[in-house]
Amino acid sequence: MKRSIVLVVVAGVLIGAAPLLAKGKKLSGQVLDRQAFRNLHTYCIQTQDLGSHYAQMVQSFFREQDKPDSMVNQLPWKLVNDCNQADAVMSFKFSETSEPSNATEGGSLYAGASMGTINTSWFQVTAVVSNRSDLKPIYQVQGDRAPERGERAMEKTFKEIGKDLKSTQ
Repeated sequence: MKRSIVLVVVAGVLIGAAPLLAKGKKLSGQVLDRQAFRNLHTYCIQTQDLGSHYAQMVQSFFREQDKPDSMVNQLPWKLVNDCNQADAVMSFKFSETSEPSNATEGGSLYAGASMGTINTSWFQVTAVVSNRSDLKPIYQVQGDRAPERGERAMEKTFKEIGKDLKSTQ
């Protein structure tokens, strides 16, 4: 009887502590200024420091995210067009690598198709959120690599932002 009461008490404590444990979960990104991160409600996008190729990828990604249920619109932070009206500025750093991969010329290797090598481009994006007034970094995160399209790498980065924001609420 005492054992079952102890188990019920322990289970109650664990259930009550579960939300606290979830908040202590390791983030994908780094919060560099906790107070500014907590006070962040609006952000804008900055692409001036990117080359035109990468700036076009950012713009394409945000055009794709124009739907109400999109990943960007599900964030608790509101995207604003005018950086003068934003709490923070989000900028991006792209890394692009090219790696050889094997390819077949039609059919499968078992059917006698010849093997060739092609180069696959991989993109990885780091998002840096900075205080608008002094551009001091508040938060940064890097998403997983994605093949062929920088927009897919941006999507992976925004998934990490979304996870981090959910775990800190």
